[in-house]
Amino acid sequence: MSRHQGVYNMIKHGAYNDDDYEDVDDSNQQDDDEQYGDHNFTRSELEVINNLYDIFQLDFTRKQIIDALYETDGDHDAAFEYLSNKIKKTQKQQQPQKPQAPKKQQQLIQAVKKEEQPQPLPQLIKQSNSTDKSKNQFHIEYNVDEFNSPYPSIKYKNVIQSNPSTSIVILGHVDTGKSTLTGKLLQIFKALDEKELRKNQKEAKNLGKDSFALAYATDMTKEEKEKGVTMDMAYKTIVIGGRQYHLLDSPGHQDFAPHLIAGAAQADYAILVIDTTKNAFENSIKSGLLREKLQLINAMLIKQIIVALNKMDQIDWDQKQFQEAKEYIQTSAAKLGYNQNQIKFIPISAFQGLNIQNKHNIQWYQGQTLVQEILNLPPIQRREDQPVRFTILNRFQQSEGKLRGTCLLGKLHSGQLEKNINYVILPQGIFCEVKDVERQSMEGDIVEIKIKTLIDSEFQNITIGSVLSSIEYHVPVANKIVCQISTLDLQTPIIRGSQYLMHLGAQKVGVVVKKLNHIYNDDTQTIKKKFPRAIVSNELAEVELECDGLVCVETCTNLEQLSRIIMREKFNIVAIGKVTIINVNLNKLKQGKIIHEQQI
Repeated sequence: MSRHQGVYNMIKHGAYNDDDYEDVDDSNQQDDDEQYGDHNFTRSELEVINNLYDIFQLDFTRKQIIDALYETDGDHDAAFEYLSNKIKKTQKQQQPQKPQAPKKQQQLIQAVKKEEQPQPLPQLIKQSNSTDKSKNQFHIEYNVDEFNSPYPSIKYKNVIQSNPSTSIVILGHVDTGKSTLTGKLLQIFKALDEKELRKNQKEAKNLGKDSFALAYATDMTKEEKEKGVTMDMAYKTIVIGGRQYHLLDSPGHQDFAPHLIAGAAQADYAILVIDTTKNAFENSIKSGLLREKLQLINAMLIKQIIVALNKMDQIDWDQKQFQEAKEYIQTSAAKLGYNQNQIKFIPISAFQGLNIQNKHNIQWYQGQTLVQEILNLPPIQRREDQPVRFTILNRFQQSEGKLRGTCLLGKLHSGQLEKNINYVILPQGIFCEVKDVERQSMEGDIVEIKIKTLIDSEFQNITIGSVLSSIEYHVPVANKIVCQISTLDLQTPIIRGSQYLMHLGAQKVGVVVKKLNHIYNDDTQTIKKKFPRAIVSNELAEVELECDGLVCVETCTNLEQLSRIIMREKFNIVAIGKVTIINVNLNKLKQGKIIHEQQI
């Protein structure tokens, strides 16, 4: 007897009680794909369907059971309760009732007949501009085979002739001068006009923070200005030589690490800002913050780093201090796999604007300026024939400017955004039409778009990290993934059942380690040990993670930017890695408890 068969019998005889059955382990799967003709179902889905059909086959067709699963988002227990309630409702309707007027009686009969009619399987809605709210149901097709297969080449209507854009995250810990450097770059390249600068200078003076005027170009909230601390990511664009550079100014304080990680996940390159004054630099080493920033850059698979050794004017351009900082960072980065050609070191003064655009007279430094090194960064090669993947970084209502109305800011990882075309925002399943785009955009651009949702209130459900994608080839949505991870310095080993906060793109979600598949040898190709009991520091391993909720994810072979993961415990990064296999546990779609508080 299945775990719900006894409950079903009690329902039929009016003796049902929630305490009369126990949950059992759902790991025993059978290879029964061929028992049902629709190959869109995975083995785990078929197990759920077959189990419910065995119980309810006298009362419901197989199609009605599948409908019930769609209604309950694939949740076995919720579907069982849904079908049980239908039986109770039918039994209640079959009890003798008081005579009714012929008209009302006819209406009741028609309602019952309508209720009993088999409902069609929900279909994926194609391009449609209908505002019919009943059509606003996007049923995710959990086709694991498709999730793990290469996408077909897609031909877009318009061929975009545009210079490639480059995203650069500017990071460092608190008070290193990140925002001041960003503001100086904006000023140099006319992305910060003189009127705005004068306003910022006046505001900074009134707050007793004269030196923060340039930082106010990106630290725009009242709290950021008063405290002198960056709390959220700021996205600004400069144009150098016809090429667009998106500058991502990041928070340095550990309390705002999720915002930093979300922003860094969009970057192609990094500028690491270091405070070279003696006490500040030593503290960054002792606290581990400098090492953590390098680990984060490595986790985002950023291949080239510009290290801006800032505040050199405060130590009289001391060559010895510059060299000590350079050697320490080179050694730390080498442990993460970086060679000397991947890291450039530049002495600067962001506040004075020295050695940023124009070369400063430093006798012992013969290298290039910061801007010259930025120009040397090669464009990232991107495929132009992939489905649309647009990570949402912000949502807002705008009443002025080119785009007015409901707007999203995000990074276009792949594909081409087209006006007056419908897309879907996942994992929420919200349909929207792109009404306008800030500018002609291509892969790699950070851009604003104006959208229209079918239901206005749905706008509030769009969260940072959600992904807007094409409907026909939508981004995979999953709650179970297989990852190749590299562990860092662990306080406790990773074992089955370990819980962490996982960052994936701009998303974050609690995860549980379900399986430890194997540990690799140093060559990363051969297996050192299968099914280990624990994974310790500085090991490369394959693990299976189950997520607290649904996430938008790609395999590393399909789209690298949506496959990178960071696993954190409290303030510490414990592992970095990439997704190799996408899976779905339908039984757990609604059952997972909240492991970590989600803050968006």
